Amino acid sequence: MDFQELQARLVAALKARLHNGELTERRLARLAGISQPHMHNVLKGARILSPDAADRVLKCLRLSVLDLITVPELHRAGCPQCPKHGDYRGVPILEGWLGPGLPLPTAIDPQYRCPFPTLLVTSLTDPVVARLTADARMTAVVRHNDLVLLDRSHHSRSRPDGEGLYVVNRRGEGLIRRLRMEGRRVFLGTEAGAGRPGGWEEIVLENSHVMDIVRARVVWIGRYLLSF
Repeated sequence: MDFQELQARLVAALKARLHNGELTERRLARLAGISQPHMHNVLKGARILSPDAADRVLKCLRLSVLDLITVPELHRAGCPQCPKHGDYRGVPILEGWLGPGLPLPTAIDPQYRCPFPTLLVTSLTDPVVARLTADARMTAVVRHNDLVLLDRSHHSRSRPDGEGLYVVNRRGEGLIRRLRMEGRRVFLGTEAGAGRPGGWEEIVLENSHVMDIVRARVVWIGRYLLSF
């Protein structure tokens, strides 16, 4: 492993985010503090990012150099804190809690990451983990202290499929809900009202975008047995 390989992996990660629609060349250039033509050449492989520019991009995308290195490579380098079996990736954890009566968490906890199999998260864009509080309207699905793996990609948020679970921003409150889209209207469904779509809460988008309401798609829910 050398700096040239790390640079190539960073560029590959940036291309994946461009492909998923999360970023544009213009925004990447702004994050890196370079011109758009220079960023275009970086993505083509004709130029490289300076260490300072690469650090700015990593920070803005909530990545670290460790996210560019596989677990087997870390083991070969003698990393004692890495999982001993399988290939895992540490996913950032949001500060605070997600649930009724609480503000939607957005900041990353700088101290902790949650390990997930790389095969589970490699196709996700900007994955994060959130801690849940109890939700009386979703007791069949989530419990207090659950962890959820979230996909915050442009694609998953702009095209809710009507079958999965999503994190929604309801007037600043972060909730897990089912979704249904009808034109400029978003309907929020709970487990209690799953069989009564006519009773789902309606939000009219008006001048906002669907992604202002839909903040992430739930990929995985798991029990966390220890108290925070």
